[in-house]
Amino acid sequence: MHEHDQLYYGKAQPQISDFEYDQLVKKIEQIEEDHPEWVLDSSPTQRIGDVLTEGFKQVSHKVPMLSLANTYSREEVSDFIKRVHKLLGKNEVEFCAELKMDGVAVSVLYKNGKYARAVTRGNGKKGDDITANFKTVTTLPLELHGKNIPDEIEVRGEAFMLLDNFRALNKQREEEGHEPFANPRNATAGSLKMLNPKEVSKRKIKVIFYGLADPKEVGLETQYAAHQWMQKAGLPSFSEHHRMHCHSIDKIFHFADQVEKERAKLPFEIDGIVIKVDQLKLHPKLGVTGKSPRFAVAYKFAPEQALSKIKDITVQVGRTGVLTPVAELEPTQLAGSTISRATLHNQDEIKRKDIRIGDTVVIEKGGDVIPKVVSVDEKKRAENSKEWEMPSHCPSCNTHVIHKKGEVAVRCPNSKGCPDQKLTQLIFFASKNAMDIEHLGDKIVQMLVEKGLIESFSDIYRLTAEDLAGLEGFKEKSIENLLNSINASYDVPLDRFIFALGIKFVGTGAADILAREAGSIKKLSEMTEEDLTEIEGIGEKTAHSIVTYFEDENHLKEIEELFELGVKPQKPARQSMSHPFSGKTFVLTGTLEEFTRSEAGDLIKKRGGKVSSSVSSKTDYVLAGEDPGSKYNKAKKLGIKVLSESEFKKLV
Repeated sequence: MHEHDQLYYGKAQPQISDFEYDQLVKKIEQIEEDHPEWVLDSSPTQRIGDVLTEGFKQVSHKVPMLSLANTYSREEVSDFIKRVHKLLGKNEVEFCAELKMDGVAVSVLYKNGKYARAVTRGNGKKGDDITANFKTVTTLPLELHGKNIPDEIEVRGEAFMLLDNFRALNKQREEEGHEPFANPRNATAGSLKMLNPKEVSKRKIKVIFYGLADPKEVGLETQYAAHQWMQKAGLPSFSEHHRMHCHSIDKIFHFADQVEKERAKLPFEIDGIVIKVDQLKLHPKLGVTGKSPRFAVAYKFAPEQALSKIKDITVQVGRTGVLTPVAELEPTQLAGSTISRATLHNQDEIKRKDIRIGDTVVIEKGGDVIPKVVSVDEKKRAENSKEWEMPSHCPSCNTHVIHKKGEVAVRCPNSKGCPDQKLTQLIFFASKNAMDIEHLGDKIVQMLVEKGLIESFSDIYRLTAEDLAGLEGFKEKSIENLLNSINASYDVPLDRFIFALGIKFVGTGAADILAREAGSIKKLSEMTEEDLTEIEGIGEKTAHSIVTYFEDENHLKEIEELFELGVKPQKPARQSMSHPFSGKTFVLTGTLEEFTRSEAGDLIKKRGGKVSSSVSSKTDYVLAGEDPGSKYNKAKKLGIKVLSESEFKKLV
């Protein structure tokens, strides 16, 4: 359980399903019930939520954030209701049933109606202060409105990611050679713990609120009324369609059945419903047990799974040469659609689950477009079954593949001659987060490549109306639309141009950092690995990849051709040059009282300074909080000025 907690909460990379995880919890709970003397303070049943994260200030919750007990059967829900009746000594209790979002629990504080702070659940008593990151959530109101807004109010909610945004993020991560997120919840958790709020904003996280930390502050009597109050205050909350006032167990299951039917059509992930005693004054009477409240329970739906058979395992080649295995399945009905393919992610995943051609497998449709294989039914495996191996040569160009030490990905190194890589590179170059060439989608790019009209990035800017005339689907208006879109992309922001080049390990966040630090492609191409690793947010692996990219004469020639054809990357807006921080390099260490490190870093950058991850002779200042560690000692040794937080604030 400790191992799975670390994978789930610490790394956002779970290796088992929620259902399997919950069964392990139940098993431990049963053992501890039979043997109370075995219960340790370190038992997973004694902790509430995610681990606290280094680099974030910890904040104590005024009201503890408890986690709900889970039920998977109607009998267990019935038992919960009987317990409520027994504890209250009454047989008529009203409930509020609502969606159980599959996201990340957060607590948001408003002072005088204005957004003041956001904190993760953490261990239930303390959480990570994610105020700067959470401010980027588009559905979060920065100011409450309406009547009856107290001076201070803490609302509890769930941060989540829309399925379309999750799929786009995973596609990008796989193209960059990173491990894809297991599901939208883990993608959300990982995003909220990033140290750069600008990168968080690109993840398009949403929030929905389900309650108040202390409803007495607003004088509310019911949970149902809490939803109504939140909506009037401008806080996103469950609509009438996604919550129900229930007088009986039949009404609760009517709502559950209705939600389960709708589940596959929702644009976000849910994993069940939450059933709460509606009368808020009864909550303290019911109290808590261990880490869970007695006034509420989660009724989780069965995972959306089905059995299928693997007919074959094929391999796709991505933009950066990463080989991705895909299971070709016997067509199977799952969650309202026919599934014929399932992603296998990488060779490590196949080896861990021992997936083979011909196997009968359990498939699950979670947040991904292509469902995943959950497990193998080894009892149905053929006797002559053989372990699957990643091909030694690229299926697209037959080049010998490489597997670098420390990387999960297996790659085709033939970036210039591999047809699949070239096609996906062109598609990526034209995509929304890159050059944003509207009307130049995947299928159009593929057609232009097949017709021999484009082979390189610069070929896109050589296209004419005559080239496009006569192509299938191209009439006068569609030709005009495409050429206008190409023309509109000439003056592209520098960060998007850097991203469009498709440099391995350079995502949108790194591209933004590089654009601001370098200011031009010429300067970026001349930077050394040492120069690059001095930049906060650019690691050694990324720095090496950037230098390697610009050492390739073909890349330099292609960029030059783009410039000659009129592409002009626009420099980012200038930062303040009149501040004492201008041109100075800072290193941040230890825990700060009033800022997160990313907030302090933003203050420095907005005033023309730089933030580095390591102390060197080029460092001007070290900002030291509590427990500063080795960076502080190195600064002292090198005679570098160390700033306290109060000194830093004066300089700001």
